[in-house]
Amino acid sequence: MILSAVSAGISAFLACVVVCRANLLYGVLMIVAAIPSSIAGARYMKLLYHLSLEQINGERQKGYLQAIATSRSYAQSIRFFHAGTRLKEKYQRLWKTMFEARRDMNRRRSILTSLLEFLPEAVAAWVGVDISMQILAGSATVGDYSLYTGLAAQLWSSVSLLLSAVMQIYDNQLKITNLKSIRQFQNHVLDTGTRPLSAVRSIEFDEVCFSYPKTGRKVLDHVSFAIRPGEKVAVVGLNGSGKSTLIKLLLRFYELDSGVIRVNGVDIREYPILELRKHFSAYFQDEQSYSFTLLENLTIADPDHPDCVAAAKQAFSASGCDDLLQRAPKGLDTYLTRIFDENGMELSGGQYQKIALARAFFRRHTALILDEPSSNLDPEAEHRLFEELRKLTAGKTVLFTSHRLSNVSLADRIVVLEHGVVLEDGTREALLQQRGRFAELFQYQKEHFETQAGKGEEALS
Repeated sequence: MILSAVSAGISAFLACVVVCRANLLYGVLMIVAAIPSSIAGARYMKLLYHLSLEQINGERQKGYLQAIATSRSYAQSIRFFHAGTRLKEKYQRLWKTMFEARRDMNRRRSILTSLLEFLPEAVAAWVGVDISMQILAGSATVGDYSLYTGLAAQLWSSVSLLLSAVMQIYDNQLKITNLKSIRQFQNHVLDTGTRPLSAVRSIEFDEVCFSYPKTGRKVLDHVSFAIRPGEKVAVVGLNGSGKSTLIKLLLRFYELDSGVIRVNGVDIREYPILELRKHFSAYFQDEQSYSFTLLENLTIADPDHPDCVAAAKQAFSASGCDDLLQRAPKGLDTYLTRIFDENGMELSGGQYQKIALARAFFRRHTALILDEPSSNLDPEAEHRLFEELRKLTAGKTVLFTSHRLSNVSLADRIVVLEHGVVLEDGTREALLQQRGRFAELFQYQKEHFETQAGKGEEALS
């Protein structure tokens, strides 16, 4: 594009020199006549670009509506609530609003630029009429007419090419400026650590306080507890107590408001972020599966894993996916979902959770983090999972969260978190004997389970 602009500029300059040497007035008038249309073109190009920025949210909404309208995950509820028509109407309203705004601006631009682009044509016509009058008066010849009209056409053609190239460069410059502003975005989590990390042995939360940006609500309030080498600690509490936030802070997705988190007795900010995360494997509460093959769903977590096929099979077995792998028509090369393969596998929420757990087991690590690892599993699958975890986590440092207190028997210690504050810390037996908050929640869940079991027995009888 720059070469085109340079080439057009050279052609326009040479044509202008020739025209001005032949007749200065003609050359000046043609150059001046081209200026208004170029100014108007630049102005509207900038307005259209800013309009596209203003419509980004609308484009995102359109994309989201398209995604949920074609996703199997939403198909059942959309059909049940008969929401398809309403989604289509919402999409049409968005499209109409955005289209009308762009159409109106393009209409104004077309009218104005068409009028302004008529000016050079008018000047060229005037040049022709002026020379014709001179020919009739005997002061010019027919050859002069051919010369000046040809030069005028050449000059205008060169100027048009130049303006077109300049407008394209200007448009690209607007986009580049926006891209540069994104690249200059400062990550609030500073990655300035240089200390090497060979393995995660111990973890310590020391007076940790945190509030999510722009909320003002303190999610964690002076939280302190430690995980010793090889120890398994469960953080329990009701939903919204801050359990998942602890994990996000440990993995440095956010900066602390105050306090310190230490790994092996060293502030985690002294480690490079990638170096710190490399030694953890994690299952997140909102973990997603990918529309890739079964093997790729695991290798995305550790692409350089040696003997990945054997490791993948072992991870699937540990997460309870044996039957799923046996049913897969292409084995590990079977796609999840049917987005890219009509023979792909569509799974339940619990099965997708098992695959996400297999991904966490597949990744090489020295410390394991599990955030509500059995939230979508049935009791049988949950029991099997924790039996496997006993084997997989032998000698490893483990931090897991749960609001179900029936599965904390894996933990060496339990930390009870409520409203961002540590209420209790101890072994399961010790906390039950204290008859505090843990014992209260444990008894409530036990009674609830027994009530449900009793109703089930009544139904069977």
